[in-house]
Amino acid sequence: MRKEPVTPAELRELQLAMLEFVDGVCRSEGIEYTLAGGSLLGAVRHGGYIPWDDDIDVELTRPHYERLMARLRTELPEHVALLHYSERPTFLPWAKLYDTRTGYTSHIDTQHLGTGVYIDIFPMDVVPDDDAELAEHRAGFYRRFSWLAASATHGLAYASASRWRYFLGKLVLWLPRHLRYRGQGRELAATLDTYLRRYEHSAHGQIGFFHRAFPDAIYPRAMWDSYEDVPFEHLTARKLVDHDGYLTRHYGDYMTPPPAREQQEAHGFYRWFWKPGMRPRVSD
Repeated sequence: MRKEPVTPAELRELQLAMLEFVDGVCRSEGIEYTLAGGSLLGAVRHGGYIPWDDDIDVELTRPHYERLMARLRTELPEHVALLHYSERPTFLPWAKLYDTRTGYTSHIDTQHLGTGVYIDIFPMDVVPDDDAELAEHRAGFYRRFSWLAASATHGLAYASASRWRYFLGKLVLWLPRHLRYRGQGRELAATLDTYLRRYEHSAHGQIGFFHRAFPDAIYPRAMWDSYEDVPFEHLTARKLVDHDGYLTRHYGDYMTPPPAREQQEAHGFYRWFWKPGMRPRVSD
């Protein structure tokens, strides 16, 4: 049976519905979150999505993140599910909400094929102030993350890897680790989560999330004390009051759009589709 593609407009509609739900839960429970990355940039510069963007990211400090996860484990809209290591196998150190009526094909992400159109929800953890201690903590994260990735059935691929380099990497690096860590995904994910929280009750003044795409994602802890409303498409979402400090760190002159050649979808390697009979029909 031919798969019905999710159109760009439908993709955004599904993502916005999930963001609206998260926003409602957070407001009712006094949980603070902020739009993040390109979503925050889009809100500030465009009043919604960056025109060529295709995803939504939100970030929360660890205490607020855990409160949100507790609610999402027990309360979700119809056709929406939570991707978190406590709920189902995942090889990511963050959470996603996804629409169960949709699926995807990808030559990059083969580990979460049972999921669909999603929004990302990231925890922001306290990290050391000292550069050497921070570097050691970051290295410890990537070491533990590599164990988690190795437990995956097919390993994790990356869009920048050539087929030949990817094959060699799997054969030489991934296979021996996979034989050691296979079947331990949930335990390794829990171990990684605990590791990220090791400075949670410390007096360190920095907060961040480790991600190779954003190596500079370390911020003053005080930046995450103040939030305010911001328009995002037809919704009202939340953002850091100091969005300028956040966005300048990521993008420099963030109010100037990049040249056309750099205006590319962040996740163009996904091909979204509706599961059979799941596409909503517009009544006449």
